[in-house]
Amino acid sequence: MDIHQIQYLITIVDNDFNLTKSSRVLNVSQPALSKLISELENVEQIQIFTRGKGRITGLTPTGEDLISHGRTISQDYDDLIKSIHDRADDKTGTVKVGIAPVIISTVFNRAIPKFIQENPKIDLQIVEKGAYELQKKLILQEIDLAVLVSPATYPSVQEKKIYDDSVAVWFNKNHRFHNFKGPIPFKEVAKEKIVTLDDSFMVTYQINQKFIRNDLRPNYFFKTSSWDLILNICSEMDDAVGIIASPIGGNYSGTNIEHRDIDPNFPWTISMCSIKDIYQNAVVKYTEDWFINYFKEHQDHIND
Repeated sequence: MDIHQIQYLITIVDNDFNLTKSSRVLNVSQPALSKLISELENVEQIQIFTRGKGRITGLTPTGEDLISHGRTISQDYDDLIKSIHDRADDKTGTVKVGIAPVIISTVFNRAIPKFIQENPKIDLQIVEKGAYELQKKLILQEIDLAVLVSPATYPSVQEKKIYDDSVAVWFNKNHRFHNFKGPIPFKEVAKEKIVTLDDSFMVTYQINQKFIRNDLRPNYFFKTSSWDLILNICSEMDDAVGIIASPIGGNYSGTNIEHRDIDPNFPWTISMCSIKDIYQNAVVKYTEDWFINYFKEHQDHIND
């Protein structure tokens, strides 16, 4: 006997044993309700209702005991379901999100404070690491979500793209690239002293792969985890170029520097990542959806 059968029996009692009225309340046909009662009594080997002239007239002692206990069970069940829904609706808990520092300062600088303001009961904990370290932490379930430059390198990582831009080449206004028209050919970038992020960043991995595919040998002058140091070096050195994402320039206050797209186009796509086939509790799922929806609405205004 399951909870729904118990609730059907309680409905019949509460409607004065009138099966026509009960069937309307339950949104089932009267024959189906009569069949349910008959099958239930046969399977359980009990008689629940008294009958007269082919109609249900009341409860047997067994039926009275069943309905009495059934009301308690039904109430407990309803309380359980309500508690589950309340907990799902109550956006409370801790969510750990891994984000590379470069992405925090360029793409998430407005999203994070807005999330905190709108969700004061959620303890949003940001873990700042490079892409490879964040993927490992995600797989080991040390963090709930990770914001990574796409594509992720582990097949078990599930990506939902939230932001698109491009990687650019940055240079001093006295650099030869200043006189180029349009995007800078990648083979020309390879000839320069290159300043970029260190090997813990996905962009640097993608840069290396791009050089390999084009049979180019880059001259890495300096690598760092500090995007502002990259731009400062390019600002001070006439013969150095930086390779970092275009949106980063929005945080830079210097004026002696400019950037151009790379030819062919070098995409910089950001994804909200989780692990495939791993259960997400309600507050983690809510957090993931909140950020995905935020970027759907604000993609065009991230760097305004």
